[in-house]
Amino acid sequence: MFLALLGSIASNPSYNIAIFFFGIWAYHNRDSNAPIKTFTAALAFSVIIDIVWFSLHGHNPLDERGFGFALAMNIISLIGKPVTLFACVGALQSRGDSLSVGAWSEAPGAFPGSYERVREPDNEDFA
Repeated sequence: MFLALLGSIASNPSYNIAIFFFGIWAYHNRDSNAPIKTFTAALAFSVIIDIVWFSLHGHNPLDERGFGFALAMNIISLIGKPVTLFACVGALQSRGDSLSVGAWSEAPGAFPGSYERVREPDNEDFA
């Protein structure tokens, strides 16, 4: 996270700070594995976004001071992200879960079982 903080100097991407702050919370949240799964997916997506950002803006288009330092910190952060991804997958496995997305029945607001009828047509209690 410290690299993300130093990497947000100048016109460099600052989304890494929010991702890593969320990751700290997700790692320490033991109530559910959904936050750490979300952090793992966001971190994997940020690797792709970082590569795109470096290819488009890696040449200091605004001629800013400190851009080279911030770019170096972002590159070091990018190199460290796969290690963090493997650590997250290991944390999920140690909690007894996998990186699978799950079924529709596990989605928030979904019914956990089969459809339950409110009123049976043959029941005399509701007539």
